[in-house]
Amino acid sequence: MQNHSEIAEFLWKIADLIKDDYDAKDYEDVILPFTLLRRLDCVLFPTRQAVRDAAEKYRTVPENTRDALLMRAAGQRFYNTSEYSLDELIKRPADIAQNFSAYLAGFSTNVKDILYNFSGGEEKGLSPIYETLVRKRLILKITHSFAEADLSIETVDNHGMGTIFEYLIRKFKEASNEAAGQFYTPRDIIRLMVKLMFEPDRAKLAKESLVGIYDPACGTGGMLTIAKEHLLAAVNPGLEVYIYGQELNEKTYAICKADMLMKGEDPENIKRENTLSHDLLPGKQFNYMLSNPPFGKDWKNIRDEIEAEHKKGAAGRYAPGLPDVGDGAMLFLLHKLSKMAPQGSKIGLIFNGSPLFNGDAGSGPSNIRRHILENDWLDAIVALPNDLFYNTGIATYIWLINNRKPLARRGKVQLINATGPDFSTSLRRNLGKKRVEISEEQSAAVLAIYQAFEANGLSKIFATTDFGYSKVCVERPLRLRYDLTAEQRRLLSLDAAVLKLKDERAGQLAGALDALEQQAPWNNDTLFFAALDKALPWKLTAGLTKIIRAVLGVRDENAEPVLDGDGQPVPDSELRDYENVPLKEDIDVYFQREVLPHVPDAWMDRGKDKIGYEISFTRYFYEYMPLRSTEEIGAELMALDEETENLLREIVRG
Repeated sequence: MQNHSEIAEFLWKIADLIKDDYDAKDYEDVILPFTLLRRLDCVLFPTRQAVRDAAEKYRTVPENTRDALLMRAAGQRFYNTSEYSLDELIKRPADIAQNFSAYLAGFSTNVKDILYNFSGGEEKGLSPIYETLVRKRLILKITHSFAEADLSIETVDNHGMGTIFEYLIRKFKEASNEAAGQFYTPRDIIRLMVKLMFEPDRAKLAKESLVGIYDPACGTGGMLTIAKEHLLAAVNPGLEVYIYGQELNEKTYAICKADMLMKGEDPENIKRENTLSHDLLPGKQFNYMLSNPPFGKDWKNIRDEIEAEHKKGAAGRYAPGLPDVGDGAMLFLLHKLSKMAPQGSKIGLIFNGSPLFNGDAGSGPSNIRRHILENDWLDAIVALPNDLFYNTGIATYIWLINNRKPLARRGKVQLINATGPDFSTSLRRNLGKKRVEISEEQSAAVLAIYQAFEANGLSKIFATTDFGYSKVCVERPLRLRYDLTAEQRRLLSLDAAVLKLKDERAGQLAGALDALEQQAPWNNDTLFFAALDKALPWKLTAGLTKIIRAVLGVRDENAEPVLDGDGQPVPDSELRDYENVPLKEDIDVYFQREVLPHVPDAWMDRGKDKIGYEISFTRYFYEYMPLRSTEEIGAELMALDEETENLLREIVRG
């Protein structure tokens, strides 16, 4: 084997040994952990005996101190104290099952954590996997095959090992496309987002010595590793880049942590837990943050924790508001905002369309958008082509957030429409629902549009306030007519409040209404109740007045408005409406121009005003397509009819 591609293909083909006993979606359960084991074996080979000697020497030393001493002996962030390696296990085939258990038990705690999670959190660590191989009589074949792979540092450096591991992950995800998108973001999308985040900072990063990158939904770690690779290869080779991540899914976390271990990263920077409910990197701030949080995933199971965090206000992560419980994507955004450094942080994340506009004024999603825009943190949003992901073809967007925007971009937001055919290339073979990819040239074209920061057909520049509006309540008066029909009066007599009237009051009310019926219809609520009061020997209560109005009143736009005790019109809830008035516009002027000409009796209840923010991406890039004329459509139909007739003649002649 001469290169990384050949090594990766060799490891991938080991899956042929288990294809009769495992489903394709389960190949990775064997191949990925064994690839890790083989790499660890090869890396630890030069110091293997030194570690065994140190383990014997320090066997009575406290665990934490002993762990550090053994890592020092290994010269790595991990070690194995057992007397076995994959090479040594196959020398004693009869005892391989028993010895394999001892081999796994000798690894350092961080490796055991990875193996534990490879098994989906099984308490026995990797035992279920190798025990299944034993039961299927495959353990010796698999161990022997992996022992043939030279994954030593001399043959494969850390970067190369990461490339091989990425190749295997991609192959397995392609073999189970429906699940791929949940934990695996296509690399073409990541590369575009990485360029949009880092390239504008090239001059700044050239002077930096240390940078931290964070992904709170890191999946297999692709965003973190590609981000670091780009920084070191294309921006500043001298940078010291620290990467951090957190992931909920056990197996995906294991893949990510294993990848970090094989690339020489600090595996302890990768945490396993639900980021939204349990932040395992509290208090830390990061220069760059990027992620692809799951779309449409609810947070019902952690509702108590999320709402408790929200109640902390500014001391918590979710002070601005909470999104709908059916979709927690915006919670990841709030979480990232809480980790921005005052001296400057940039955030990139992938969303579907919902976070742009879901939620009415005053709702959680709207308040989150308001928080970001009023702080002038939203830098740009890029609309991506459809069909980029493995498990969905829906519209997706890259959000770019920066709490230290360049002077020229302050107070502004750039929207880029990269959905057209010029920004994607069709795949020769679909990968699940992924039908297109973004080439390097197309990625560079999007970056050029972003950096140009000019308004044109593909790029729109808005003020942050352009997305805000005041939701104003518009009221119209309640207008009631009283016909006092026999059926209406009968229904009133059966109302519970009337039946409870004491003495002769129910009969007196009925008699008064009978008398007023002679003058019906009554088109003036004030005059009607004045007459009713006069006809009764007792005073109507407010409660009874409300019931009479509800039972006997009929809405009539020609009737006089109903007035309250202060002589002000009573609003009709059925006619209540709302107007979204742009923040830049005077509300009174808008009301005079847009509302009163159509409903002169309307007024605004300004006590119900709410501020909202939404980003109507489609509307901003909408291009009117004039309808075809009836003559053109008719001519096309005639041509189709003639074509059909010709085809029928050919069939008959044939």
